[in-house]
Amino acid sequence: FQKTDSRGNLLTGYEPSGAKPYRRGAAEPGGLTVASPSSLGDALTKQAEILRTLGEVTVRQREALKEGRLELLQDLFREQQAAGFAAEAAEERRRRAASELAAALGCESNVSAICSRLPEQAALLLKKEAGEVLRQVKVLQSEMYIISSLVEENQRLNGMMAAEWRRLEGMYPSSRSGVDFKG
Repeated sequence: FQKTDSRGNLLTGYEPSGAKPYRRGAAEPGGLTVASPSSLGDALTKQAEILRTLGEVTVRQREALKEGRLELLQDLFREQQAAGFAAEAAEERRRRAASELAAALGCESNVSAICSRLPEQAALLLKKEAGEVLRQVKVLQSEMYIISSLVEENQRLNGMMAAEWRRLEGMYPSSRSGVDFKG
């Protein structure tokens, strides 16, 4: 039989392939539940939120790098690491929810296959939530590319400065001028 919640998501009992729905243990988040589009949608929404946070930290890192605020960068690296761990955990929750729902629906564990087995309204909502995750991934990739470019530029400038300091040191030996260019 098919039963949907107020959002149009399929609930327990929908077993088109005869596969049994996965039930979580009582100790797992959410208690005893059945794989459903809403559980996958919730996992996608949470993943998008975490990726958005990771992107915001990355933007703050970029700004701190541009402004030369090295003391702030250390704190932001720690914040980014924590957000990265949260993103990995969210990805695992999303993967698990998709696998459980796909098993219950008797299809592959990807959004298009899952949505092809759902009522139109539930499929649209799930596609929208998956689209937001993809959007956040692209934003994050873009920011990481910008930071990578800034780091490379910074390394080139540091190399140029070090070469100039060595050149100046050769022109003005520290024993004659009293100025030491080593550092």
